[in-house]
Amino acid sequence: MRRYFNILFLAIVTVLLIQACNISTKKSRGISEGVMKYEITYLEDENTNPIISLMPSYMSMSFKDNSVVMVVEGWMGIFKSTFIKNYKDSESITLLKILNKKYCYKSGDANGFIGFSDFKKVKIEYDDKVKKILDFNCNHAVVTVPDRDLTFDIYYTKDINIDRPNEFTPFAEVPGVLMDFRIKVNGIAMHLSASEIIEVDVPNDAFAIPEDYDVVSKEQLNKIFSEII
Repeated sequence: MRRYFNILFLAIVTVLLIQACNISTKKSRGISEGVMKYEITYLEDENTNPIISLMPSYMSMSFKDNSVVMVVEGWMGIFKSTFIKNYKDSESITLLKILNKKYCYKSGDANGFIGFSDFKKVKIEYDDKVKKILDFNCNHAVVTVPDRDLTFDIYYTKDINIDRPNEFTPFAEVPGVLMDFRIKVNGIAMHLSASEIIEVDVPNDAFAIPEDYDVVSKEQLNKIFSEII
């Protein structure tokens, strides 16, 4: 009888340990749905490029089920750029709204989002340097843009559950969500740093294309972006 109770006790302890490990693993993976906010600082002076004074000061990024949508608004709401990584359909979507004009470009290849092509090729070197950003464990890497003789640091975290979070961007190979980095969009160099992360429910339609957007070609949207700049 004692042997029976010993076996039963060991079985119960084993089940509890497995459940505890599953809970611990789930927590260690971080969050999988929510909204991030990035502060944007520009790497050019307003005297050199007057349009900087009209550019947005932050970017928001919503994520859910491995899909991502990034939104920036400027000129007091006159224009709005939206970049959608639709995980289910494996495509990138670039939306542009200027006053009452609304444009959409969809791509399923590696060319990715319109306007991100200024860093066509990057070299990324990883190291063991780490630091905390907004209480998230972040890894460090050094990015080199060979054709621009440019080198800068980035920090990324694996504590946010997004598969291939940087797909369709120059940092596609980085194995985590970018928390501190540089980018050049439509010729304007900027530095983005995560300033807030909120775990909230994100509606499914956040990753959908609104019906009132006109589908245009890559060349057409590039021309529109160039005319804005």
